[in-house]
Amino acid sequence: MRVLFLFIGEPHHLFHALPIAAEMAAAGHRPTIALASEAHVRVMQRLADIYPAFAPDVHLLGRGRITRLLRAIGIGRHSRLLTLLSALPLLRGFDAIVVPERTTTLIRHLLPRHTSLIFTPHGAGDRAIMLDPRDRHFDFVLVCGEKSEQRLLEAGTIRPGHYATNGYVKLDLMAQMQRRRVPLFDNDRPTVVYAPHFRRSLSSWDRFGQDVIAWFSAQDRYNLVVAPHVRLFADAPQSARDAITALAIPGKVMIDLDSDRLFDMSYMIGADIYLGDVSSQVYEFLAIPRPCLFLNAHGVQWQGDADYLFWTLGDVLDDLSDLQQALDRVATRHPHYIDAQRQRLAESVGGDPTGAARRGADAIAAFLENGGPAGKSEI
Repeated sequence: MRVLFLFIGEPHHLFHALPIAAEMAAAGHRPTIALASEAHVRVMQRLADIYPAFAPDVHLLGRGRITRLLRAIGIGRHSRLLTLLSALPLLRGFDAIVVPERTTTLIRHLLPRHTSLIFTPHGAGDRAIMLDPRDRHFDFVLVCGEKSEQRLLEAGTIRPGHYATNGYVKLDLMAQMQRRRVPLFDNDRPTVVYAPHFRRSLSSWDRFGQDVIAWFSAQDRYNLVVAPHVRLFADAPQSARDAITALAIPGKVMIDLDSDRLFDMSYMIGADIYLGDVSSQVYEFLAIPRPCLFLNAHGVQWQGDADYLFWTLGDVLDDLSDLQQALDRVATRHPHYIDAQRQRLAESVGGDPTGAARRGADAIAAFLENGGPAGKSEI
């Protein structure tokens, strides 16, 4: 089998799919890797010590003369589609292409009919964004857990025989990386990680963000890590980014808008309390059940809404005036949520993540070797 793992999205997508490629290689297959930028190469190099025997062929995309010219004059500077079109001669040489994003479905009909397009998701949140009609264009889909499986089947975006539930690959990887981590702060204060979403219509940042920083800066009982989704400030001018990072206080308030630590769960694993809105990172945080607080910045009537299921896993605040009281009582409130956290985690990411990458690799190999199982595939 000629299998390509293609990465044209954000570099953090590698954490969700590259371990599957490594497990396929360990099983005797020879997957190829294609990366869209030097940033992707840097992330791949970080994972080299986790998979020391994994030495695939690697292609760096977007280096053709026409592509460089178009980008130089500002056309398609961030275009995934441009990268795909320029890479078509390479892509057409594979029996299967595995991707952690959906843009690749745009070239589905430009690929040979025998080429299987396979999707492995890069998140496991509750929002309806997971119900994407483009998923119907994939020949095979990996699904994290029972909750996603049920919603996707009901929406008709996956079909029996063309998917497998394998767990959450990134958590599988992070358990291995955790052995090399150092504490976020050199003190005994509890650490709160604030992880606002990037979509302004859903995010708590515009209403609460700077006030959250100001509140933590003025007290001495908690540390704060501001770790937004990397896309929140991706298009912001440097002056705006500098104004936010200047609010950091060494030893108490850490602000990270764009480093690789936003991707590798350094903050999700290292913090004691989660403060956020609708980011699926809450399920990464809950790999170890701990207290959560959610900011309802848009006055959402969220009770009973499946898109806000994770708001049942901690107290929900409509105003920052409740923040101190909520933080002071998280230890006594958490026992009310811990069983639900474990249950929701199992539904979302399949419970114990150990072996998720291997199960994903086995499922893809079985689908390709057998032409697709007759019924539901659960490896």
